[in-house]
Amino acid sequence: MHKEKFMIYRRDAKKGEATYSPKSHSAPHFEGHYVEGMEEWTSWYCFNKRDDGKYEAELDEAWNEGSHYGGGTICVDIPQEWFRLSYDEFLERVITLAAASHYGFTIDDLKEKKGLKEFFGFEEKSSPEGEL
Repeated sequence: MHKEKFMIYRRDAKKGEATYSPKSHSAPHFEGHYVEGMEEWTSWYCFNKRDDGKYEAELDEAWNEGSHYGGGTICVDIPQEWFRLSYDEFLERVITLAAASHYGFTIDDLKEKKGLKEFFGFEEKSSPEGEL
């Protein structure tokens, strides 16, 4: 199944790239309890539009497990009914998916991404002609 991706963040992005963030998007490692001194982090965070027209949130999380990294990719469908909300209400809900808020992503981070609103099919409401 083909997916159109809208990247929000890549850990390896360089300053000035669209997917760069000065935030670390890491958190204390949690395995039923927090593991002291151990961090987990986001490798990437994006949204996908599938061929069937449905959307999903995707976040890849990782942590050091000695000689290799543990973790995995979380993919969560975005409920269709959320697309009937205002864009701000939509973002308030979508940020709760795929552990995004756990890794420090905020609604403001999403609002800063040019083209995201259009990617999700939300259009700017135009004001009546002549109004400022």
